[in-house]
Amino acid sequence: MEQPKKKLSGCGFRKKALEKKQQNERTAAFFQNWLDDKQHAENSCCAHYFISYDIALFMKISYILENAEIEEENEFENIDVCGSVENNRINVDEIISDHGENQGLNVSEVMNENIILDFKDPGTWPEKITNSQRTHIVKMRINYSEKLDLTRSERDGRSINVSWFFKNLVNGNRCRRTWLDYSKSKNALFCVPCKLFLNLTEKNVSKLALDGFINWKKVSERIPEHENSNIHKKNFCTWKMLEMSIGEGKGGIDKELQDSIKLEENHWRLVLKAIIDIIMHLAMEGSAFRGADELVSSIGKSNDSGKFLNMVKLVSNYNEPLRIHLERHKKGGITYFSHEIQNEFLEIIANKVRSTILSQIKSATYYSILFDCTPDISHEEQMSQVIRYVVVNENGCEIVESFLGFIQVFEKTGESITEDILRSLSKDGIDLANCRGQSYDNGANMAGKWKGVQARISAINELARFIPCTAHSLNLVGLHAAKCSPKLEKFFGIIQKLFNFFSSSTQRWDMLKKHLKFSLKGYSTTRWSAKYRAVKSLYLQLAQVIHTCNVLKNGNLCEEATVELNSLLKGITNFNFLCMLTIWNKILMAIDKVNVILQKQNISIDVATNHIKGLLKFIEKFREEGIDEALIESKQKATNLSIEPVFPSIRSRKKKKMPGELADDDISTISEESNFKILMKNVCDRISNGLKERFDSIDEAAQDFSFLDGKFLFTLPTIQLKKHAMDFCIKYEKDIDKIEFILELDSFTQHVFQLENKLIDARSDEILSFILKNGLQDAYPNIYTAYQIFLTLPVTSASCERSFSKLKIIKSYLRSTTKQRRLNNLSIISIEHEIAKTINYDDIINEFASKKARKVVF
Repeated sequence: MEQPKKKLSGCGFRKKALEKKQQNERTAAFFQNWLDDKQHAENSCCAHYFISYDIALFMKISYILENAEIEEENEFENIDVCGSVENNRINVDEIISDHGENQGLNVSEVMNENIILDFKDPGTWPEKITNSQRTHIVKMRINYSEKLDLTRSERDGRSINVSWFFKNLVNGNRCRRTWLDYSKSKNALFCVPCKLFLNLTEKNVSKLALDGFINWKKVSERIPEHENSNIHKKNFCTWKMLEMSIGEGKGGIDKELQDSIKLEENHWRLVLKAIIDIIMHLAMEGSAFRGADELVSSIGKSNDSGKFLNMVKLVSNYNEPLRIHLERHKKGGITYFSHEIQNEFLEIIANKVRSTILSQIKSATYYSILFDCTPDISHEEQMSQVIRYVVVNENGCEIVESFLGFIQVFEKTGESITEDILRSLSKDGIDLANCRGQSYDNGANMAGKWKGVQARISAINELARFIPCTAHSLNLVGLHAAKCSPKLEKFFGIIQKLFNFFSSSTQRWDMLKKHLKFSLKGYSTTRWSAKYRAVKSLYLQLAQVIHTCNVLKNGNLCEEATVELNSLLKGITNFNFLCMLTIWNKILMAIDKVNVILQKQNISIDVATNHIKGLLKFIEKFREEGIDEALIESKQKATNLSIEPVFPSIRSRKKKKMPGELADDDISTISEESNFKILMKNVCDRISNGLKERFDSIDEAAQDFSFLDGKFLFTLPTIQLKKHAMDFCIKYEKDIDKIEFILELDSFTQHVFQLENKLIDARSDEILSFILKNGLQDAYPNIYTAYQIFLTLPVTSASCERSFSKLKIIKSYLRSTTKQRRLNNLSIISIEHEIAKTINYDDIINEFASKKARKVVF
């Protein structure tokens, strides 16, 4: 007969009871402090505190301590806090020992354990798994499935058989042994539930639960023996109970707590999504975030809260979780509204946009680099970095020029800028060997033949062909042509002075707007389109401008303004000025149309070359015929404006005859009209020569790839086509196989043309799209590579100029102290906003929570 347990009495019982009571008081006080912290955390703590499942551990313990009846006389019996219950008691000593007895619980350490653990590999799990680690592993393995990699599982000439992971039933069916897993790190088999709920005090612990089973010869015996054991079945049921508790909230001791955690987690995710949405909106439009008063208590009350906090207040009127979040806030609490949090979110978003662009660049293989420099508002030199490459999409292909950021430049020498460029490419993991083009402005430090950036990069990679920015070159062509005579400089000076006269006074500007449909424009020497707009606005409204000047002349103007107005009025009512206005309007219109086309980011070299050649033909034709037609038009317009249609004669300066001289000076018989024609023909000659000289590099590149154009590819004789192909292969022997390329061209011109006869009129990008849409790149890989390189070559660096516009908006006078990292993050989100819109907010929140988990210590 079993003897009853002997009860303690006297001093022994009192001592034992006193120890248990003190222990219970310490434990209750510890978790009460945690509950107080938790209540404060609901209002002010980091969102990941609720997102992380580790909080379930503490909530369950506090719940049990509040409701369980702890008897001082009885000893605590064992309970697994994650769901394995024995005798309905909880062993608080065991729980505290997991985290250090009589010590405060460091939540960051628990979370760091979860981050370091590899839930996929049981061989990396520690021998003694803590409750937080166990919860994390089980949560991550819910619905987890991975194709087993058994290629390196050989031991003693034997390898793991996939059939070991299935159990054959008597009825012929097979069931998956979900509990069995393979560890790559230890090359061993493990039982997942037994490893998770391992009890080292038990006898005959299986290798599957301890350090892994490695005897492949005995697997067929040991696996059935293990899965039929009571310990395995008990651990398996405990494992599934915990999965149910975590995943579905069904069963287990903490169903209500799990529901509460999920509700709180969902609340914080909605709050963070609203904050990210506001940050994304402000970043994409380049707006300022901060204000002078950034206190949460001042939101809606102060006009100096800044756009971010004002947007938070506005959105909270329609977003319930954000409204609750604001109402919960207490002074000193963290609300995720600070500029540090803004910077963290901006960096995460910018890094995701950047990584997307870099992955596209690397998948495209070939690329070109575009760089340009400009000073910002704080007088720091910023160099814009843009990469041009070809993207394969559902439409075939697309030429893309992606912005990667600004690089602060401290020295503007060719050597220093080259080092900055190479350092940036290396940091982004972009291989310079795959660079096939480079484009900069015409500055000596960038385009210098010997010590410029292009020369230094070409010395490293000879295939990185340099093509000067065509838009910048075209601007210089027109600029130099306009300076070939003092008369031309005087003409453009009158246009600018006329604009300055009206724009310097609000009264004059109001008077001008009453008579004009659109206002006068000033011109810029760096933006040639601005000069065309200035000439065009005056050419179309010259009569109205003259009328406005006469009205002002009869008004009450100061003496200085009257003198200036009389001088301007005399200048614009001159027939010579009217003829120049007409001719320059026609020339600049043709230049501006080509300039706008060249600045498109998806333009290819062949298209750009055709437009430049077309402009050259126009200038040559205008020289022969256009000048006379413009003079006839000017005479008609002068008559309508009551201006005498005659060039003002200039009295010939008579030179004094010196002693001994016999003959008088010959008086020139050339009329003023003829002199004017000669001047304008010189302008046309300057433009023609400039176009031929400055665009020789792009014309040379177009000649190398000209045989790939449809009208040449399908019409050139075979011998000429092969000759072009041989010359091409000599230059790009590292990218193209010469023999295969010639064979592919021969087949392509015969068979592919039969599939689509419209290719004879197709451009290079259209042919490449046709190849991709029809999956012909596998049959013609060398042709595909040739087209890809051709479309990668740059035409202009206009994308860098466009990024400068964003730079001036983001780093403005009021935000001149913006740091470089924040500037780059805001710039890439704003410029590459199409990619930023595709980012999943949940991914941003998860990455943000994982970073914050390493920092928080309670």
